[in-house]
Amino acid sequence: MELMQWFFMGVLFTLSVIALAWLSMIVKLEWYTWAGMITGVVMVLFGIGWAGASFLEGIAQSGALGLILFSGSGVVMMVLVWRHLIKPKMVAPKLIK
Repeated sequence: MELMQWFFMGVLFTLSVIALAWLSMIVKLEWYTWAGMITGVVMVLFGIGWAGASFLEGIAQSGALGLILFSGSGVVMMVLVWRHLIKPKMVAPKLIK
């Protein structure tokens, strides 16, 4: 079961790298925006890893705390960076008439 957790973590990491690469092709961002997004992704992945390991060890309270503290903080950080730093720079495509 533990091997499946690490496989799942690898898939999530790969998908997050692909998503950030796609974002870099769409919008030119400053270094602090990249730092916020990468930190948020790492925090979410760390929280998922912490929770998975804790649930496999039978310590559900630690897993729930890891999800709330690390993954929750990472999601909040990514949402704030997206709404305040990335979305204003994205330009809507013009419709061809």
